Amino acid sequence: MKKLIINCDDMGISKQTNIAIVDCLNANKATSASILSNGKHFLHAVKQIKKNKKKFFGVHLNLTEGKALNIVSNNILTDTKNNFIHGPGFFFLNNFTKDKNIEKIIYLEFKKQILNVVNSGIKISHLDSHQHIHHVPFIFKIIVKLAKEFRIKKIRRLNEKFVFSIFLKNFFYKLKSSNYIKFVLIKLYTRKLNYFKSTDFFYGILNSGKINLNEFFQYVDKIDENKTIELCIHPSHSSSKNSNKYSKFYSSINRSLENRLLFSDNFKKELKKRKIKLINFNSL
Repeated sequence: MKKLIINCDDMGISKQTNIAIVDCLNANKATSASILSNGKHFLHAVKQIKKNKKKFFGVHLNLTEGKALNIVSNNILTDTKNNFIHGPGFFFLNNFTKDKNIEKIIYLEFKKQILNVVNSGIKISHLDSHQHIHHVPFIFKIIVKLAKEFRIKKIRRLNEKFVFSIFLKNFFYKLKSSNYIKFVLIKLYTRKLNYFKSTDFFYGILNSGKINLNEFFQYVDKIDENKTIELCIHPSHSSSKNSNKYSKFYSSINRSLENRLLFSDNFKKELKKRKIKLINFNSL
């Protein structure tokens, strides 16, 4: 029997996203969620979480969007207003940095983000990261150190299987959204988890921002029995607005469509047909 974690990303980015994610969790349409603890609407997310029947939340570690929580003088990762200024490419392309100052800044920032969640009374089920920067080797080492400090033993593993039959589908979307580039970079930085436990496979790099039901189940059908898979999805309402460089992603109709996908009869039927068991990170 295949097992599936359905994880909703970006809780804390907007009120519409927070509400949609908690609705998915309460209706058993998703099994876990990840929180941006530096998100503009983090406190709203915490209030929604306290209404939630389930308690499976990860920290969505972030260096690429919003404000840093840890204020450091001459922080090369932020502008003068403490806003993060670099996209994920900066970290992937500067992977082999020996700059101890950068490592210290990242360590302190991530520690603050984790503490922000812990101090809100939320038990952490796992770690992952915004735009997948935790797969950058030097950042991964920092995360291992913090995970040991906070006794967190589960993490997202970005092991997305290459499936030729769906690789070129929605080609122009995947090309325009840089998802092909992300897929290749992450493949180059595939990690041995060692300390951590995780799923065997992941789905949500090539189709990030536009999860398609048919492509997802074609992918699932290529996975061997008795394996675990994480589906990364971004449900929200189409009215969700953000005034930053990623605003098109958050306000896209695809957020609403992904929300509807989780609630659709077809999604439920296909899961049942394949006898897929829904689990959370605590079950690994």
